Amino acid sequence: MPNGVGSVHLIGGGKNRRRPWRARVPAHVEFDEETGKAVQKYITVGYYETEIAAIDALMEYRKNPYTLEASTCTFEDVFEMWSAKKYPELSIASQRAYNAAYKNSEPIHKLKMREIRATHLDNVMDNIEGKHQVQARLKTFWGLVFKYALEHDIIQKNYSEFVKPRDKDEGTTRTPISPDDREKIWQAIDEGDTSAELAMIYIYTGMRATELLDVKKENVDLENRIMIGGKKTAAGQDRHIPIHKCILPFVERLMQTDSEWLLTRVKSKKTVQMNYSCLTMNHWDPLMERLGLTKYTLHYCRHTCATMMREAKIEEDIRKLILGHKSVDITERYTHYTDAMLVEAMDKVKGR
Repeated sequence: MPNGVGSVHLIGGGKNRRRPWRARVPAHVEFDEETGKAVQKYITVGYYETEIAAIDALMEYRKNPYTLEASTCTFEDVFEMWSAKKYPELSIASQRAYNAAYKNSEPIHKLKMREIRATHLDNVMDNIEGKHQVQARLKTFWGLVFKYALEHDIIQKNYSEFVKPRDKDEGTTRTPISPDDREKIWQAIDEGDTSAELAMIYIYTGMRATELLDVKKENVDLENRIMIGGKKTAAGQDRHIPIHKCILPFVERLMQTDSEWLLTRVKSKKTVQMNYSCLTMNHWDPLMERLGLTKYTLHYCRHTCATMMREAKIEEDIRKLILGHKSVDITERYTHYTDAMLVEAMDKVKGR
C-alpha cells in the first residue's frame, strides 16, 4: 500500500485461524530509549477471512477514519455507554425491560460492533424462547443500541433494521388468563402495584390495547359506570363499555391525573398520553415477569373478558356490543340496550 495508507498481511501463514488477514493503519511514533530508535505504532482495523475483505475494510477506514476505541468497541461496551446516558431518563420498569433484552443478547456481548451483522442477530432471535412480544422488544432494544453506535461513528450501518421478529401468534390456541393467574394479579394490586390495576382494567373491559389508550376523560362517566371508546371496526367504534364494579376504584384513580387522557405517562416532566410502547415495556411486560406469567400477552385480557362474559351467561348480543364484535344488524339492535342494562350485565361477571 502507499505510505501512510496502512497495510494488509497474513498472520502466522494463516494456519489455524478463521480470520487470518489483518488490516492495520499507522498511528503514532514512539521513541525506544533502550535502542535509541523510533518505533512506528499501528491501529488494527480488524481481522478478516480473505485478503480482499481486509483490503476493503482498510479502504473503508481511510474514507471515514474512526478511533481505536471505536474499532474495538464490543456490543457490551456500547450498551454500557448507551445505558449510562439513557437510563437516568427512564423508569425502573423500563430499565428492567432493557436489562432483560440485554441478557437475551448474550451471544453478541463480546462481539465488536463493527463485526456484528444481521446473521448474528438472526441467530440470537431464532434461539429466543418466547412469543412475538419478547422478540419485538428485543428488536426495539437493538435498534436503540445500534442507533447510538451509528450516531457516534462506531458503526457505519445499522444491521438491526434487517432483523424481523417471528409472526404474532394467532388463531384459536390462545386461552384466557386462568383464575389462579388472575389471583396473582389481584395479589399484586393488594401490594400497591398500579401496573396490575391497569391489567385488571383491560381484563374487565375487554378493550384492545390501543382502544383504552385513546380514551379521554370526557368520555368516562363514573356515576353511570360507562366509558365510550373503541375503534378498528364499524361495530367497535365509539361503543359504550361498562365499568365493572371491581375496577371502578382503579378508573377513579386514573381520572385524578392532570391530563385529558385516561392513561398517561410522564415525558419531559409533562403528563402526556400513554403510548403502546410505554404500556408494554413499563407496565405489562415487567408485571408479567414479576409474577412469572410471561406466557400471556396483553391481548389475552380481551380473550379473558370474552370468556368470563360467556361463563356468566351474558347474552351474545351484549357481549358483542361490549367487545365491538361484528354482528348482523348490531347497530339497529343497539337501541334495545341502555347503558344501565350493559352495566347490569357486566356485573354478572365474577369479580375477585
